[in-house]
Amino acid sequence: MSFPPPTPVFEHYFELREHLLGPLRDEIVGAAELCAAGRLIYGSPENFSLFGIPAPDMTDKGLRFLGRTVVECSIDAYALPLCEAVAELRAALPGAAEAMVVDLFAGSGNLGYHLGRRLGAPVFAADLDPVVHRLGTANADLLGLAIDLRHCDYRDLLAELSPRGPADTYVVEPPWGPAFTAAGLDLQSTTPPVHEILADIRRSRAGQSCLLVVKTNDQLLPGTMERAFHSATHLRSVTPPPTLPYGANMDFHVFRLDPER
Repeated sequence: MSFPPPTPVFEHYFELREHLLGPLRDEIVGAAELCAAGRLIYGSPENFSLFGIPAPDMTDKGLRFLGRTVVECSIDAYALPLCEAVAELRAALPGAAEAMVVDLFAGSGNLGYHLGRRLGAPVFAADLDPVVHRLGTANADLLGLAIDLRHCDYRDLLAELSPRGPADTYVVEPPWGPAFTAAGLDLQSTTPPVHEILADIRRSRAGQSCLLVVKTNDQLLPGTMERAFHSATHLRSVTPPPTLPYGANMDFHVFRLDPER
C-alpha cells in the first residue's frame, strides 16, 4: 500500500516499518527495534506490550519476534477492550462455559491468548509459517501459556475441532499481502480471501452458529466489508485511538456466522 508522503512526525515510523518488513522481515529483532516500534507506533516503548510484557522487557524475558510480527501483531491495549466486547456478547449465548477460541492465523498469538484468558476458554491456534510457529511455541512455553499452537493450515485445524456451541469464537486474521492497496484494504484479496475462510469455518460447524473476530485497518476498499461478510451479522466494532496516518491504524470487528439457509 502507498501511504501519503510522510509528514516529519511520521517519517521515522515509515522508515522503521520499511526496515521491519524489509531486511528484518524474517529476522528476530532486538530490544532496540522493539522499543523503537513502541515509541514510533504507540507513543512509548512501554505501550508496545504483548502477553503483559512491555517492549523494554521482552528480550530480557526471552521473548522472540520476527520483524513482520512486530508490525502485524495486536498489542495488549488493543486486545483487552476487544475481549471485553466479546465477553459481553458471549454472555447471552448458551454453552459459553464450554466454548473454545480458535485462532486461525496465530502470528504473535497475543490476541488469541487474551481472548482465552478473558473468556476462560481453551485456545487452539494454527500458523503455517514454520518460523512463526517455532517462535510462537517457544514464547508460549516460556510464559507457561495454555495455547495449543499447531503447525498446520487453518483448514486442517478446523477439521480437527468439533464445534462446542454458538459461543465458539474464531479469530480471522489472514496475511494481507496484496490486499493492502492504495485504495484501501481489500478483504477479497487477503491470503486466503476472507469470504473463503468464512465458508471453510461454516462447513466445519455442523450447522451451528459461532462468533468471528476480525482485524482490519482503518482504510477499507469501498464495499469490501459488505462483500466479505455478506453471510454474517455484524455485532460490534472496537476502534483503538489512532496513532498513525489514515490507513495504518487498526480496527476490530465481531460478527456472528450462522448456518447457510
